[in-house]
Amino acid sequence: MKYRKIIGGTKEEAEKKFPWLKEADFEDAVIDIREVLIIWKNGIWKDGVWEIGIWEDGTWENGIWEDGIWESGTWKNGFWEDGIRKDGTWETERIWNNSLQKYQKVTFITSSDFYYKIKNLKSNM
Repeated sequence: MKYRKIIGGTKEEAEKKFPWLKEADFEDAVIDIREVLIIWKNGIWKDGVWEIGIWEDGTWENGIWEDGIWESGTWKNGFWEDGIRKDGTWETERIWNNSLQKYQKVTFITSSDFYYKIKNLKSNM
C-alpha cells in the first residue's frame, strides 16, 4: 500500500499539491499535508524525486533529494542535492553532492552551529 495514512487531506489532494508524489515509488507512507508543505512522518521511500518538505522519520532506500529538512530516519542510498540534515542514520556515511559532482562525507551540525554559520554567511554577503 502506497499510503498508510494521510493527515490533512486525501490522496488526490496530496498528489495535486505535490505532483512528484504520484511519480515516486514508496510504501506505508504516513504524511501530513499543509497548505504549501508536506511532512513525511514515516514510511519507506523506494525511489523517485523528493522536491521539498520535512522528513520526520522513515527509510530512504533510493532516489533524489532536491531540498527540504531531514529530521531523522534511515538513509540507505541516493542523491542529495540540497537541504538541511538534522539527525538520523546514514548507512553509507557519504552522499552524492550534485553541485560538486562528487561524494561527500556526511556531517551533523547542531542548531547553534547552524545559526552561527548562517549568521556568518549573511555578514559576508
